[in-house]
Amino acid sequence: MKLSKIAIGLSIFFTIFSANAKIKVPNASDLPVLKEESQHKTACSRTASYFLRAHYKTVNLDKDFSNNVVKQYLSYLDYNKSIFTKAEVDDIYKNDSKILNAIKECKLDYPFELYNLTIQKRFEKYNYFLKQIESGIDVNTNDTIAFDRTKEDFFQTKEEIKKEWDVELKNEYINLILNGKNEKEAKERLTKRYEAFLSRLSQTEAEDAFSTFENAFASAIDPHTSYLSPVASDNFNDDINLSLEGIGAVLMADDEYTVINSLVPGSPAELSKKVKEKDRIIGVKQADGTYDDIIGWRLSDVVKKIKGPKGTSVTLDIERVDGANTKNFTVTLVRDKIRLQEREAKGEVKEINGNKIGVITIKSFYTDLHKDIDKELTKLKKKNIKALVIDLRSNGGGLLPEATASSGLFIGKGPIVLVRDTLNVLPQIDTNKNTSYDGPLVVLINRLSASSSEIMAAALRDYGRALIVGDTSFGKGTVQQNRPLARVYDFDEDNLGSIHYTIAKFYRINGGSTQLKGVVPDITLPSLVDTTQIGERVEENALPWDKIEPAKYKTYLNIDAYIPRLKLKHEDRIKDNIIFKIMEEELLRYKELRDKKVLSVNLEERRKLKEEDDKIRLENANIRLKDMNLPLIKNIKDLKDDFEFKDVLLLEAAAIANDFADLQKENIYTDENKSIFYQYKDVNSSQDIEKNDKVKSTENVTESK
Repeated sequence: MKLSKIAIGLSIFFTIFSANAKIKVPNASDLPVLKEESQHKTACSRTASYFLRAHYKTVNLDKDFSNNVVKQYLSYLDYNKSIFTKAEVDDIYKNDSKILNAIKECKLDYPFELYNLTIQKRFEKYNYFLKQIESGIDVNTNDTIAFDRTKEDFFQTKEEIKKEWDVELKNEYINLILNGKNEKEAKERLTKRYEAFLSRLSQTEAEDAFSTFENAFASAIDPHTSYLSPVASDNFNDDINLSLEGIGAVLMADDEYTVINSLVPGSPAELSKKVKEKDRIIGVKQADGTYDDIIGWRLSDVVKKIKGPKGTSVTLDIERVDGANTKNFTVTLVRDKIRLQEREAKGEVKEINGNKIGVITIKSFYTDLHKDIDKELTKLKKKNIKALVIDLRSNGGGLLPEATASSGLFIGKGPIVLVRDTLNVLPQIDTNKNTSYDGPLVVLINRLSASSSEIMAAALRDYGRALIVGDTSFGKGTVQQNRPLARVYDFDEDNLGSIHYTIAKFYRINGGSTQLKGVVPDITLPSLVDTTQIGERVEENALPWDKIEPAKYKTYLNIDAYIPRLKLKHEDRIKDNIIFKIMEEELLRYKELRDKKVLSVNLEERRKLKEEDDKIRLENANIRLKDMNLPLIKNIKDLKDDFEFKDVLLLEAAAIANDFADLQKENIYTDENKSIFYQYKDVNSSQDIEKNDKVKSTENVTESK
C-alpha cells in the first residue's frame, strides 16, 4: 500500500526470519479483525483539532472533502485498483457521512471496516497467485499490463480483476526470468514472496488501520500534511537528531514494494553510488546469513531490519525498473552514523577554455552551511576564478535560516524570502551588509531542487545576482511544523504519535510564490528524468500558486538582457554534442514507451525488448566512455553500478558562467536599440538608481519569469 515515507537517517530493514525457516502461511480464520484501540480516540480528536484549526488551508468538512478523503484512502488501500470493483467503490463514496463522522466525531468503525475488508481481499489475491504458480504460468499469450493502473478506472467485475491478477503474476515471473532465474527458481522466489506477504497480513495491527485513515484525511488537505504513528514519530525524531546508525535512505511504501525515496547525503547508501531513488528493495540479507524476501512487508518492519550498529554490514536485493527492463542486483553496505559534516558544501575548479570556473556543490541546507560556503569561497577566490557556479541539483532543502544567510553571502543586506502564515507576512532578512563574492554567478538547479534551494535560487535571480540554468525546480513553497500529540498530563504518552502539517507559504521577494511553479531557469538544460511525473505540480491537493506585495529591494544586473546572447552561445556549443543528444534520446525513448500505456507479458516479446534496450544502452555507454577516453565495454553488464559518467550538465553550466563573465567584462551588452543593460533598481520606486553613467534601461526585471 502506498502509505508513508520514513526517513531512517542511516538505516533500512525488516523483521527477521531465518533463511531456512518455514513461513507460516495463514488461513482465512487467522486474519485479524481490527478495532480501534483506546488511544486512537484521543489521537483522532487532537489530529482533527490541529488540522482544522491550525492548518494554513481552511478545511470545509463537506461532501467534496469527504469524497477527497475517500479517494486518498482508496489510493492507500488499493493503489493499483486491482482488488475493489467499481460498484464497491461507488458504495464507499455513498457513505460520505460515515467518513465525516470519523473525522469530526472520531467514530472510526467504518474506516476500520474498510481496512478489514482490504485485508480479506488481499488475502484472496495472494492465495490466487499461489494457486496459479502451482498450475503453471503461461507467458506465451498476447496479454498486456498497464504501465500505471492508478490513472485507470476501477474494474467493473471480479472476473476483470482476476485477469489483472493474471498479468501481474506474469509480469513478476518474466522479470525474474529476464534477470537470470530459471523457471524453477522464479517460481520458488514468487512462492516465498507471496507466502511472506500473507504472513504479514495475519500480523496487521490496529495502528496500521488508524494511521492509514488519518493519513488519508491529512493528504486530502495537502501533500505535506501527515499523521505519524508512535513508531514513525520515533524514526522522525531520530532523523532530525541525526542519532540513527544504518545505511542512510528515506523509504516509501509503494503498494507491496519498499522503494528508496531519497538518499541522505554523505551516507553509506549515497556514497556507494550503487543505489538510487526509485530502486525497490525486495530482499535483505544480514551478516549472519539470514535472508528475508520483504515484498509485502510493513514499512516499519522493513526499517527495523535495515537499522543496525555502526560497522555492521547488510546486503540488499535491489530491483530497478528502467523502462521495459527490470534489473536485479545486490548491494552490500556497511552501516555508519550520519553526521552533518558529511553533507558539507564542497568547492572545486573546472577548466573552461583555459579559464578557472569555481563550483560549490550544496547537497542540503544544514546548520552553519553559510560558514562552509564562505570558507569555500575564500579558497576559490585565491585560485583566481573567473566566475562561480552554485550547484543545487537534487538539494531538497533544509533550514530556512541557512537559506537566508547563504544567499546573503552574494548580496548586501536585504530580504531573502517572504513567509506568510494565516495572519502575517514575515520577511526573512539577511542583515550582513558584506558580500563574500560579487563576481559573475550561475545557479544550477533541477526538478529535485526544492524548498530552501528554491528560496536561494529565486532570491539571487530576483536581485539580479545570478543566472539560473538547468530545469524548473520542484515547486514546494510551503512550510511545515511537526507537533507531538501527547500532552504533559497524559498518562501514557508513548501510545500517541505526532502530526506534520503546513503552517505557512514561501514567497519570492518579487511577491510571487515558489509553490507549484518553482523557479524557472533562464537557460534550460536537458533533464535526466521525466519531469512531467515529478514536482509539486503533480501532487494531489497541492496548495495553489499566488502572489503578494513585493518586498523593497534593489537589483544589481538586468539578467534578462544577457539571456539572448548566452542562449545563442549555449545552443551553438551543444548543437553537435553527442552526449546531449544521447540524453535527449534516452528520455524520449522512455516517454514513448510510457505513452504506449501497456507492456507485453509475453516472455519472448519482453526478451526482444530487453535485448533491444540493452543494445541501445551499450551503444550509448560506449559513446560516453569514448568521450572520456576510457576503454569500451562489450556488454552493458560490464559497466559497474557505481560508475559515473562525465557530468556534462555541470560542465555546460560552467561554460555558461564563463560566457556570462565575458559579457559582464565587456560591459557593452546591447538590446535591439543598442542600449546598455546594467541597472540598479528599487522596485518600490519609479526611478532607477544609476550604478554608473552608462545606465539607460528602465525595464523592471523583478517580475516572475
